[in-house]
Amino acid sequence: MEFTSVPIIVIICYMIGEIYKVIFKSKESLYKLIPIVVSITGGIIGILIFLTNPELILNVTNVWTASVVGIVSGASATTTNQIVKQLFKKSNEVNNHE
Repeated sequence: MEFTSVPIIVIICYMIGEIYKVIFKSKESLYKLIPIVVSITGGIIGILIFLTNPELILNVTNVWTASVVGIVSGASATTTNQIVKQLFKKSNEVNNHE
């Protein structure tokens, strides 16, 4: 059960990143802040999980470690976004060249 918290944090942060893009659609220069926003959000979620149910977030023993797990999980949401983006980019390029 303790490993489910990391994917949950990643999914929530990914969705927050997508919502951020919708909110600031007309200001693409603010897109560079998305990794910071999702990392901070992940840290906050990690702390909240630790404070409400500590056994759900790996084998964390203090708030600082919970925040680091959350930050890394949040940052991995940006990586997930880029993986999805590159996969669709590659498949679209292959379809366009045929």
